[in-house]
Formats: sequence, structure tokens, C-alpha cells
Amino acid sequence: METELGNKHVQENHIGKWRRLILFLLCGAFFIWAFQQIMNEQTIGFDESIRNFVIGLEADVLISFFHLFTMLGDKTGVIIIMVLSILMIWWKKRDYKAMAIIVGGVILVNELNKWLKDFTGRERPMTGPGAESLSFPSGHAMVGLFFYGLLVYFAQSGIRLLIAIFGTVFIALLGTSRLFLNYHYPSDVFAGYAAGYVCLIFGVLLYEWSQSFRKNKRAM
Repeated sequence: METELGNKHVQENHIGKWRRLILFLLCGAFFIWAFQQIMNEQTIGFDESIRNFVIGLEADVLISFFHLFTMLGDKTGVIIIMVLSILMIWWKKRDYKAMAIIVGGVILVNELNKWLKDFTGRERPMTGPGAESLSFPSGHAMVGLFFYGLLVYFAQSGIRLLIAIFGTVFIALLGTSRLFLNYHYPSDVFAGYAAGYVCLIFGVLLYEWSQSFRKNKRAM
């Protein structure tokens, strides 16, 4: 019985790694394609069709609802949730590597997002307050997926599925809020998700490498 459970666990890990690799490659390929389109100053076909659909759904109640998610994806919202998460990880696990990956990763991904925006130089679809910074890729989508993805990864196994469902819905609404409030083109948000997932995999691999290095060092 124990052997069967062990084999099942190994098989699930193997499938999970392949799924992770496939998503990593797909996200990387999409981001490179979108990046090239923007650098070549070419329009991305689905941007206008999605924007027209969103504009047709605009309503005061929806705009107010999505303002909440935009606030949670802003710097202040991320810092508050990060501090609470760090305290929870410290209290439950004392996992200082996870805490370092979260804090250091969010800072690095945020800086990478700023560099990409400056490099591509894409203007936002809106004018007025909030349009001062550049558009590609969406920082809310990129940093949000990385940060909340890490929280799902580090969640305790007993509630991981629940947090994964909540996190997925939350991240999706976070990106959608940027479209409804006209802060970004759809391609900005999708590229932000793609770049955020690529960064998330690097963060997870760094953490897993540090854990295996620690185990090997103890075994010596």
C-alpha cells in the first residue's frame, strides 16, 4: 500500500513538472511574440475587439467593483498582503527561504516590469490621471500573478486547493479590472500574466533548488 502511494506521488510530481514546463514555454513564447509586435509598432488584432466588448459592458456598479481589485494590486495593497503573508509563514513554518523569495521576488519582478515598460514605451489607452506611466506589460498582472502565485505555492497542503481556486479567480479579476478601468490594452494584461508566470517558475525553481541543496548538505 505504501509503495503504491509512493509511486502515485512520484507520478503526480512528474506530471506536475511537465505541466509546469509546457505552461512556461507557452507563456514565454506568447510574451516574446507580443513584445516583438509592440516593438515593431504593430497593432495586436484582439486588442480592439476585446476593448469594444468591455466598453459595451461598462456600468457604474462594475467600475466600482473593479476599482477594489485595482487597489489590491497597487503597491500599498501588495505590501499589506505581503506583510500579513510573511507573518503567517513565519508563524506557521519559520520558512525564511520562502519569505525571502516572496519579498525579494516581488521587488525584482516590479523592477523588471518598470524596465520593460520603459524599453517598449507603449502609451496607455487612456488619458488624464493614471496615464503618466507606460502600458506594456501590465504591472498589476505581472507582479500580481507572481506574488499571488507564490502564495498559492507556499500554502499548506490542506487548504492549497481552496487557495488555488481563490487565487486564480482573484488574479483573473485583477487583470480584468485594468481593462474595465481602461488602464491597459488586453495584450498588456495577457503579456503581464505570461511574464509573471515565467518569473513565478524561476522563483519556484530557486526555492526548490535551495531546499534540495539544504537536504544534500545535511546528508553529507
